[in-house]
Amino acid sequence: MAAKPLPMLDDLFPDGIPVKIDWDAWEVGMSVFVPCTKVKRASKQAREIAARKSYRIIVCTRIEGGYLGVRIWRTA
Repeated sequence: MAAKPLPMLDDLFPDGIPVKIDWDAWEVGMSVFVPCTKVKRASKQAREIAARKSYRIIVCTRIEGGYLGVRIWRTA
């Protein structure tokens, strides 16, 4: 059995699988959809990362393309 990949400091990992987002390439107004089942955990993790980077974000639970997840917008 293969070992689970370990998340890096700026990875989201709400369902136990690291989701890499290039936070440093994000500009105000950009967004990303993260498919996941544990939307509250994803939202909390995104807010923690944004706080470390002094970003303002909005996180909304959504269904997109038939997948449950969160959309994260950078607002400042």
